Amino acid sequence: MSASAVETYETCPLQFKFEREWKLARQVHAAMQYGAAMHRVLRTYYDSVRLGRTKTDDELMQLFCDDPGVSGIQDDYQRHLYLEQGIEQLKDFLAGTRAVPAPEVLHTEEWFDVQIAGTKVAGRIDRMDRTADGSVAIVDYKTGKARSQEDADESLQLSIYAMAAHEKWGYRVGALVFHNLEGNVPVFSKRTEFQLAQARERVLAAARGIAEGHFDPKPDFHCNFCAFRGLCPAREKRVPNVAKRIPNSLA
Repeated sequence: MSASAVETYETCPLQFKFEREWKLARQVHAAMQYGAAMHRVLRTYYDSVRLGRTKTDDELMQLFCDDPGVSGIQDDYQRHLYLEQGIEQLKDFLAGTRAVPAPEVLHTEEWFDVQIAGTKVAGRIDRMDRTADGSVAIVDYKTGKARSQEDADESLQLSIYAMAAHEKWGYRVGALVFHNLEGNVPVFSKRTEFQLAQARERVLAAARGIAEGHFDPKPDFHCNFCAFRGLCPAREKRVPNVAKRIPNSLA
């Protein structure tokens, strides 16, 4: 399980089955390729800072332009737009980062695999920094639509990251951060024990539903964007039984 798997199951159990159990192929969108490329460049930057050999802006821009995630976008116009967007966002991010003291980065792109509510939950944390009070700040980069304060406060993903950081590394987690690369705006949040307990309940409920084989479709507005809507029985249109409507005298 992962945060996205739990959220997919909550959105629509049948979509979860198509995607996670049957592993039906779905298109890798350009936005995902772009996001992966930005994450790789930011990891390279912070790894170079940790090693004391900080890469220059030009080096990082070139890494982004050469990244297979960007060069692999097939549509020329779309690739050009993402290149422009990525360069602009990287420049803003690096200018803002270098204007303040460098954080003490503990981990970049760190994988975890922990038990939460009796369920194995896996994921990857973009960055963890040591803060002045000895706690850690968990940072998650967002390359798409900017996330709001409400998004950060209610995020299951950030709750799971907080639990994983404590379970795997024994860290005391302070800030949880969605760093929006659009506008270079970080959004800070925290979690109480009650909120973490709520997150555990969500993981437990999803795991129980999956184990018990509950995969009914859950029609809603999200169906318009589902990659599997052509397979969904909830979207099937019944054909009237014309034979039952014909009078016996004409049959």
